[in-house]
Amino acid sequence: MMAATKKPSISKDSLQRGLLVLLLGIIGVQHVSLQRLLSISATSKYPLLADVPHQQDALSTVPSVQCDTANTEQDFLEVAKKTGTDKVAAHTRLPGCLQNRDTCTRKGCEREVCRPWGHFYDTMYNRWLKKYSSDDVEPFQFLEIGFYNGNGFEAYSRYLPRAEKHSMEIACLEPGKREDGKWPWGNFAEKSPHYKDLRKAKRLHCGDASDYGFLHKIWTEEMKRDDAPPLKVVIDDGAHLAEHMATSLFFWIPRIEPGGMLVVEDIQPISEANKFRTHILPQVIKDLHWCGDPAMKDTRCFPNIQPFIAGVHCEMHICVFLRNDAPSIEPDEENSMTPKDAFKQAQTCLFGPH
Repeated sequence: MMAATKKPSISKDSLQRGLLVLLLGIIGVQHVSLQRLLSISATSKYPLLADVPHQQDALSTVPSVQCDTANTEQDFLEVAKKTGTDKVAAHTRLPGCLQNRDTCTRKGCEREVCRPWGHFYDTMYNRWLKKYSSDDVEPFQFLEIGFYNGNGFEAYSRYLPRAEKHSMEIACLEPGKREDGKWPWGNFAEKSPHYKDLRKAKRLHCGDASDYGFLHKIWTEEMKRDDAPPLKVVIDDGAHLAEHMATSLFFWIPRIEPGGMLVVEDIQPISEANKFRTHILPQVIKDLHWCGDPAMKDTRCFPNIQPFIAGVHCEMHICVFLRNDAPSIEPDEENSMTPKDAFKQAQTCLFGPH
């Protein structure tokens, strides 16, 4: 008698994986690690991105939040060029600008790399954020100040696949007079295809990021949660006003976790931003070398943030403020905001008399 043919057995786990692969193919999601979607990391105490409201990867309506190659560090230039952000746009605009000066945004600049629209921020982001750009790092929290139309946020979402990403934007406030706490110039954040989903997931926060009340509310109610990963990266790309840049520095530096960083973009020689470059930044750098020796009449310009800064690294129009190993704290309102004489007393603090 001929032996009966044994049917191959299919485990329930294999069936589930096969169905998921089929589903991903149908909805057009690529380059997403199955391990990220199907398992929880045994070494992580935080949920995988698929379990974070905004980061629901393949099954989310925000399909762009993905890493091109699992467990491989990425190149910010290549990632950002795909999203249309101005953070790397100068690379493509410069050649044409040099050939025809009339196509330059700032054609009067003596320094050629200042003439085109956009920036060359990829070198800084690759240097300081590349370690977070692979799919196998521990989850961390990320905040962008200045969502605008979402192109920059899209670049960060692709470049930092393990981040719980938040953004702040003033333009999505209720329409109305500015003196009434509203916004009269249109909601350009709505241009992002992910606008509604980010708002629903409480990842895009509408308000004035120079206002302590708004910052404190979002920080304490939406970000500083018991189940939240540590805040490691804050990027200011907001109003490009010196006073607002200073607010980001003083509010966020004490709250960023050890080893993290604050990035301030658009530190340009323009009237709106210039005093951050000429008044605030030099004082921070002076404080880096403070030792407190009374014999040297050594003084600190900003004693409320000096204990938390390990270094400042700058390239054209962008600086990274690195956090040292001091534990993060929750300062009161007075110590969370820019000192009232921070700009006026710059010359005295830098050059004396002391």
